[in-house]
Amino acid sequence: MKKFLPLLVLLLFGCQSVTKIEHKIPEPVVKVPVISESTTHDQFESKNLQTSKIEEKKTQVALFLPFSGKNKDLGWSLFNAATISLFDNDHNNAIELVLIDSKDTADEAQEAFKQIVDRKIKIVIGPVFSQAVLAIENEAKRNGITVISLTNNQELIGKINSDGGVFLAGILPEAQMDKIIEYGIDQGKSNFATIAPNSQYGRTISSLFSKIVRDRDGNMITSEFYETNGANIDRAVERVVNAFTLSPNLTDGKSKLKKDVVLVDKDRIYPQIIFVPESGKLLSKIAAALKKLNKDERDFQLIGTSQWDEIAIANDSNLLGAWFPAPENSRFRNFERAYYQNFNKFPPRISSLVYDLTAVSIELANRSGRLQAPKIADFIGYENPPVNGFDGIDGPFRFLPNGLVQRNLAVLQVGGGKFDTIDRAVDRFLKY
Repeated sequence: MKKFLPLLVLLLFGCQSVTKIEHKIPEPVVKVPVISESTTHDQFESKNLQTSKIEEKKTQVALFLPFSGKNKDLGWSLFNAATISLFDNDHNNAIELVLIDSKDTADEAQEAFKQIVDRKIKIVIGPVFSQAVLAIENEAKRNGITVISLTNNQELIGKINSDGGVFLAGILPEAQMDKIIEYGIDQGKSNFATIAPNSQYGRTISSLFSKIVRDRDGNMITSEFYETNGANIDRAVERVVNAFTLSPNLTDGKSKLKKDVVLVDKDRIYPQIIFVPESGKLLSKIAAALKKLNKDERDFQLIGTSQWDEIAIANDSNLLGAWFPAPENSRFRNFERAYYQNFNKFPPRISSLVYDLTAVSIELANRSGRLQAPKIADFIGYENPPVNGFDGIDGPFRFLPNGLVQRNLAVLQVGGGKFDTIDRAVDRFLKY
């Protein structure tokens, strides 16, 4: 990663813009400063005139993130990622980042989005949460604004037209589950079970998982649920470990044994793969319970989702050997180290999205001539053989006409302090 130059921060009418100022920096390298919510307009007022002419020549890109409220730490961390991308990629000073606070609620996001409309900004990175996306998507379409949200809520698919609207940059749960189910079946494991939280999220994910298993001609044995406070995890785990189905040739078609059939243990079909769409302490508790309650030492494979891609998971001995779908993470580990060196903390996993989307904005601004902001068609129609899309921290990705941002996923395995890639992601896309 190249050495960073200092930032000049301007506070303008409730938003903040970021502009690079060229200076020769002696060694050691100057760290990129973190701009906090306590920054005031007066601190930077005297420098406004120095940059006004520079800003006129740049494509404005709004970072529409929570810079105040309960999610402000996340918002500022994502801003840090955009800052690194700016210094890595904006060699021609093509874009100006304009910070707009999406705040906490959908109503606040809708009101804040008016600043983007008034400033005639046509590219927006964010918001993070789906309720904010729903609040602004009609306004984005009406004003020809390209919004690249960080959500993966599949209910938002299709919120786009030829002039403006919303792309979903998050990796959809369906894509993750399809990847890991396909890989499991390819390894000869076709009998599945789920342990999920008893919440709307848990039941939705469980239902989707079961559908994909059936669509892939797998066998869904059971789905068990535990309370979100983790109180009955052991009971749910025990039910899954001991759940089984019978071969169809032993039953009368109604899950009842045929007459004169004597059932032995080898006739029982137990789960070969157990899916746990959970993270953090509850995931660790479930993994420990699976070891403790598997008294017959049945052989099963534990799998999860891309939310497992974090340091705590890599170091959890109870998850050793578990699989999950995610972008290959060697580049992210490099980015993570650079982020830590500059901000003395680790970045949230979705920070790679903001880094990549900032780089895309820079690339398209350079192609379109800065003052003419890229349009929807520029995002969708971008070709860069052999990738036929963009290449970022999380590997190749491209924007689809239905508003999705498509990524090819790998299968990673928890390897004791690290993640090993056991199935590589495809490194390119076919033309469409």
